[in-house]
Amino acid sequence: MTDKKDAADGSLSLKTRFQAWWEGYDLSGLKAKKQEAEEAPPPEPSAASNPPGMNRWGKPLWTATRIEVAEKLWGEGFNTPGGSDHIPYLVRPLGLNPAMSVLDLSAGLGGTSRTMAGKYGCWVTGLEASPLLAKEGMIRSFKHGLEKKAPVETYDPENFSYSKRVDAIVYKEGMFSVRDKDQMFDAMEMVLKPRGHVLMTDYIVEPQLAGAKAIQHWCDKEPMAPNLWSREQMSNGFAQRNLDLRISEDITDTHRTLILSAIQGLVEHLEKHSMDKDTKIAVMQEVEMWVRRVAALDAGLRCYRFYAIKPAE
Repeated sequence: MTDKKDAADGSLSLKTRFQAWWEGYDLSGLKAKKQEAEEAPPPEPSAASNPPGMNRWGKPLWTATRIEVAEKLWGEGFNTPGGSDHIPYLVRPLGLNPAMSVLDLSAGLGGTSRTMAGKYGCWVTGLEASPLLAKEGMIRSFKHGLEKKAPVETYDPENFSYSKRVDAIVYKEGMFSVRDKDQMFDAMEMVLKPRGHVLMTDYIVEPQLAGAKAIQHWCDKEPMAPNLWSREQMSNGFAQRNLDLRISEDITDTHRTLILSAIQGLVEHLEKHSMDKDTKIAVMQEVEMWVRRVAALDAGLRCYRFYAIKPAE
């Protein structure tokens, strides 16, 4: 599963590796269906902003089955790469402690928020665009006794505001799908206390690589339409708000390894467990999405970690 050719070639090579657990499901029929779908023009996404929790084609972004699959990939409480073992490395520059308040702007199922609250004692509010993910995230925070230290709430990233000022903001691979990034940067700066911290990881692409076939394929198929900035644009986003950018680090290799390791782990899990047809299809759709991301990363899409500090007033 760590073979780059498998990842770059797309989902069909991965499907052949899942035959052992597919238990007679007609892969050839699935292949034909996939080819028909790719030959047909995709439906035009709405020009209006996506309603919360909906993808670019007006369908629910998350379902109970997709959440189940995501947690099998990334671990309980996580729906993106980097579980509880990875978060301490990611947020180390923040110097989190029990006196700090934190906003997590891509809370998902709340795993990152709960990891920060549990390990460092800080008070974290998780904000999530999907109402279903936020609801399930809050259920998990109650389950772990962290409903007060790591609650998860819904919000609209395209119209972000928050009534309190916080010591730190964490935003993990979420900004890339925000269309109005300027309003997001403005709101983050306003929410931060003096000497507050911003830790963001996000996908970026340089203009000369944006037209690569694998990157365009990813952009066309991604559930939330990417609105990619370059590294320079991201750096300017911080600078224009007088946020002192201390770290601008390419973490693509780490991010790619997390994805491929998770897929390999999922294969090992599937070899030992059976599941119904709908869940199997959901597994394939989720894996296909991440394989497209890996192919885009191989073609020049980058994943960066940015860390900035707001100056004292």
